[in-house]
Amino acid sequence: MEKVVLLEDSGLLPTLLPVIMRNKDTLQLTDGQLDAFRGWRKANYTNVVNTMNEILVKKVQFRVEALSPSVSGDHLLALQVEIQELQQNLLKLKLSCRELVMSTFTEEQWENFAFVVADNPKLASLLPQASAIDHEHVH
Repeated sequence: MEKVVLLEDSGLLPTLLPVIMRNKDTLQLTDGQLDAFRGWRKANYTNVVNTMNEILVKKVQFRVEALSPSVSGDHLLALQVEIQELQQNLLKLKLSCRELVMSTFTEEQWENFAFVVADNPKLASLLPQASAIDHEHVH
């Protein structure tokens, strides 16, 4: 999990899943929610980590090859497309986790979650922003 946290520089889900699971009692997760979150993790965790690692490898490869006079611009463009496809695949995985959380959390669980992340400045600072966005979309 440390790898995911270290590699993750945008989009908090599924990095939030461990936070949610560690605080399952405070969040009052149902057995159905626990099963669903464990199922998502079992089905997707390895793929998330492998995709992140592959993106990192390709980005390093791109930087190295970009400095080589023997590498064509077309090759670099193709490599960039590969990186973008991997990033899109990763985002799809993250969005599936987001959808799972969004579709299962109750209003009370969201309030409890705000309490849980209050000690984490990075996460806590996002909640008011998310709330403001929700209010804009409602009105």
